[in-house]
Amino acid sequence: MTTPISTVSTLQALLTRRRIAADLQDQMGRASQEVSTGTRADVYRSLGMRSAETLALRARMDRNAGLIASNQVLGNRMEMMAELLGVIRGTAQGVLDLAISSRDAPGATVEAMQTAARTALDQLQSQINASYHGAALFAGVDSGQPPLQGWDEVNPRSGLSPRDVVEGVIGGGFTGAADAAAKAAELETIFASADAGQPARNFEATFYNGTPRLDAGGAPSPRLTAHVEEGVTLSYGVQANDAPFTELLRGLSMLAATDPAQIADPDAYRAWVGAAVDAVSAGVEGLIETEARLGGQQQLLAQTIATQTDRNDLYNSQILSLEGVDPYEAASRLSTLQTQLEATYAVTARLSRLSFLNFM
Repeated sequence: MTTPISTVSTLQALLTRRRIAADLQDQMGRASQEVSTGTRADVYRSLGMRSAETLALRARMDRNAGLIASNQVLGNRMEMMAELLGVIRGTAQGVLDLAISSRDAPGATVEAMQTAARTALDQLQSQINASYHGAALFAGVDSGQPPLQGWDEVNPRSGLSPRDVVEGVIGGGFTGAADAAAKAAELETIFASADAGQPARNFEATFYNGTPRLDAGGAPSPRLTAHVEEGVTLSYGVQANDAPFTELLRGLSMLAATDPAQIADPDAYRAWVGAAVDAVSAGVEGLIETEARLGGQQQLLAQTIATQTDRNDLYNSQILSLEGVDPYEAASRLSTLQTQLEATYAVTARLSRLSFLNFM
């Protein structure tokens, strides 16, 4: 009986060894990558059907990271708002400290009250008109322009400047306490934007250029809000037409538009200056409440960011448990592959040196 003998040519053996060496090199490359990165070289091929889990986790982590980034920008904006509210309150407090001693009758500070109020109005215009990343901080939703009109600047919508409005109410001065009280009440109506007879004089028509308190239909205008978490919206808007600002600006405008030292009638002085100082005081108190409310919103945002950061850490841990590799197993596999590759190189080198003459 004849038994066939299967033979393999030296060339075929050499080519086979080279293919094996190339495959081992590829496996070593992937193993080396896994050792250095701690994650699978081909995640989706390694996980198979579980690839959907890591894709879903990564999508959730990306959405969460996007919320963290936008919330951090919002946090910076709110921090700037909080700092400015403190500065605005300080500016007003300086005038109040000066004027309080001369509230009911001319005192030692009466000569400086008008200048101090006028200087404060200029400072407040700059402070209230501050912007962050090109958006006015206290203009509401309509943040594309500074909210506060300059004291001497004519508002093109009304054709009047704030100074025109206040001085128009004061006219030639005060004939007595009743006249001073009536003019103070008229300004209160104007700064509340409630002057139906001459609406062009209203605060929101001449003094203010941001989002009005009420829309054209009489409903409250939307305030600034931010989507800070899935299903959670934070309302954080502070506007220059809020009551603390209008009260503050009303009192300062009353002191800036007339020189208290020139009001001869004591009763008229008490009615006018008293109303002005009370308005500034109410504005300062309102700003304190506004700062407290904004501080609570900042705390809520900080807690939200902390929760989202912890959630991102959890997502990352879950992804690593799916995509990661055991560093000891990967290093052992790399060492084994290196040994196999070295052996393959040795055999391949020996085969490459063989020829028919070696057996003659």
